Amino acid sequence: MGKEFYLVFPPLFYDGGDSYCVLYVVSTSLGFCTVALPILTKRYNLELKPGESQLFLPASYMALENVMEGKGVHIECNVYVNVYAAKHDKFTTTVFLVLPIHSRFHYEYKYIPSLESMPVSAQFSHLYNSTLAIVSSGDHNIVTVSLNLTESESIVVNNQTYWSNESIRLTMNKFESIVISHAGDLTGSSVSSIDPVFVATGNNCGRLKTDNACSGMFSVLPVDDSHTKAHFDTEHIFITPFFYPFLRGYKIRILSKTDNYRIQYIIGNESKPEVLFVQKDFVDIDVESNVPVLIRTSRFASVTVITPGKNNTDGIGTAFMLYVPEQAVLLSEYHFIVPDLNTTSYVTLISRNASQLRLDDRNVDGDSILTYDINAEQYEVIALPLQPGYHIARHVLKEPFSLYVYGKQKPNLGYGYVAGFNVRT
Repeated sequence: MGKEFYLVFPPLFYDGGDSYCVLYVVSTSLGFCTVALPILTKRYNLELKPGESQLFLPASYMALENVMEGKGVHIECNVYVNVYAAKHDKFTTTVFLVLPIHSRFHYEYKYIPSLESMPVSAQFSHLYNSTLAIVSSGDHNIVTVSLNLTESESIVVNNQTYWSNESIRLTMNKFESIVISHAGDLTGSSVSSIDPVFVATGNNCGRLKTDNACSGMFSVLPVDDSHTKAHFDTEHIFITPFFYPFLRGYKIRILSKTDNYRIQYIIGNESKPEVLFVQKDFVDIDVESNVPVLIRTSRFASVTVITPGKNNTDGIGTAFMLYVPEQAVLLSEYHFIVPDLNTTSYVTLISRNASQLRLDDRNVDGDSILTYDINAEQYEVIALPLQPGYHIARHVLKEPFSLYVYGKQKPNLGYGYVAGFNVRT
């Protein structure tokens, strides 16, 4: 939870006349927030009560691509809140957790999980680009995007062409935003800045396979704290979700600041871990079935799950991208929302003593599967449908657990996001 947030809404994919943006502000007490797009001279006041407050905003607030503009949204509250945001248009739905901004002067580094666009006709190819969104929290902020492209790839931003191993250097003022749109895979690129920035990665309409339908993807990336050696060279544990059975398989993308580290992972409840020695920018683990994966890395890494999209043959699946926080930053209580976007929604909870989990003060009852740590420690992964609205999940023994929210809508829309984690501010 935090008191100050920045964000930008991802670009409009297709306007069928029913496109809009939504902010969901979750509070545990009375209070108020101001929501502003200062450069556009737009300002809204939200009176908070315990639970969920919504603010619907026009589709014109969605970002354009590859141009600096003033669509940075600034949220400031007098009490601690959680913020979630959504963008909806005719063919795509995207929901994401908004992280509180850091309050100190420092550099920030993030690693960009990205996708290569699937082949489509040339006239429509730009609609399926991956995106990198940035909002500045300070004036005269020097923001550098260090690109990781192949030698044949290039990217055009502000009418300037950049090639492999070049850096995009931007001078951004407070509340300015830019969404860099690109057809290539920028995974392994990084962002650094003088003042704190909002950074999110995604895809206008992403998918992993050509025979799958696409949907919007957008995932906010936290600050990389691995600059301290003590944190960098220690083991880190991640557990990816088991999704409710409307998905079949997904991709895990793991990346770190440098190579030469070890990954151990266990798929589902297998007894023997797989071991990888990483010698490149990132590693993909393709999971063919709908099971959790326990991952242990020998140094700090970023883990993202990408689902493939609806299969056009049997109709199973939907596409979204979500960030997987490591076990060390999980919470023991979550105040969160399930958005009402005409979707069927679900949650997945991952915990050691799952019998002590409570969802809206009730025992958690859903489809479950067990997975095990390298040291045979047992985790239970539980998935169940959940109605739209404000919810509270907690662990009676105050043990940390992870919580993911995701959903689908016919014919192929979908969304997914992590409900929260501990953020250093």
